Formats: sequence, structure tokens, C-alpha cells
Amino acid sequence: MDFNELHGMIPYATGEKNHTVSMMPYDHITLSMPGRHQNDTVPAGGDFVVMVTDSAKGWVKHQFTHGDIWDDLETKFKYEPDTAQLLMQDYSKVVRGSDIPTHWLVRPGDTFPGSLHVMTFLRAVQCLAVAEHRRYWKFERDGGGRYLPARFSIGIVEGLWTAADCKEFQYRGRQGLENLIKLKGRPTPLKKYAEA
Repeated sequence: MDFNELHGMIPYATGEKNHTVSMMPYDHITLSMPGRHQNDTVPAGGDFVVMVTDSAKGWVKHQFTHGDIWDDLETKFKYEPDTAQLLMQDYSKVVRGSDIPTHWLVRPGDTFPGSLHVMTFLRAVQCLAVAEHRRYWKFERDGGGRYLPARFSIGIVEGLWTAADCKEFQYRGRQGLENLIKLKGRPTPLKKYAEA
């Protein structure tokens, strides 16, 4: 499904207790709501937690974060840089609204040992992008919101910086990315990856 279909499928939930309702939009992906930022969305109740189950990582409903995205991409990049860049193209497309591509399903064996299955990765980042969109949609026009984690990610698959660099600079948002770019170099724009 594409970004808009997923966004429409995920309910808005509010309540005194967090994580009382869950749904599984995909295999190995559980969304739990309401999230602790339930009142920071318009309408209220749009926040949720993305939890990932993956046997290769030993994860059972692991709360998926931006740091997990970057650690996983770094592992993939170290193992097979060219294929990690192809994955980044699909990640960019998915975050910008496209359906999750199925061509990764037919690849034999484990594409990137020691990291998330590629389809699980793409599904998780799409879900996280919806959560980011619900909280930070007003920053998307300038490359923030759902696009910002992917923009940080491009520097990893192009070998400009590390997952640790992303984690260090992420809390400053778009300004953090610009600071990282000044230090390490400018990666290819997200739009160019998505159009590749």
C-alpha cells in the first residue's frame, strides 16, 4: 500500500493510558496507540509507536526509532554498498508516497545478513513516516517532517557520515542536518533518489 492508504488506515486514538490499542498493518509490524504525543497532532490522537519483530535481529515488538533506521542502513551499507543505495532509492520513494516495492521479496536468501529483512525495513520506515507526518507535517515543505530521517539516511549510504553522526545531530532537526552537511559534505537530494 502507499503512504496515503496507510495513513488513512491507522486510527486516531486518545486516552489516559498509552499503547492500549494495537494494529498490524503488515507482517512483523505492530502499531500501538495512543502514543505519548497524542495531543501534539491535529486532530488529537494521531501519535503511535511502531514496533518491529525480526528474528535476524532478535526483536519481538521492538520499538523502532530513527536510530534503528540509521544503524540498520549502516550495517547494510558496510555489507553491500551498491545494494544499500538501491534500497535508499526505494526508501525515498516510499517516504514520498509510493507503494512499497515487491521486488525485494524475490531476492534469494538474506540480502543483508545481520540486519532487518528489507521488506520489514521498508514497512517500518513507512509507518514511522506516517507518525512523523502527523506530528510535523508543517515542516515537510522545507524537507523536514517525514522526510528528515531519510535525508539523514542518504549520508550514510553515500559514506559521508555514520549512524552515530545522525543520532548526535538529529535533535536539532533540519538545522542539525545542515550542520552535519557543513561538517561532512552534501549528500544527493532525497527527491533525486526517489526519482532514480
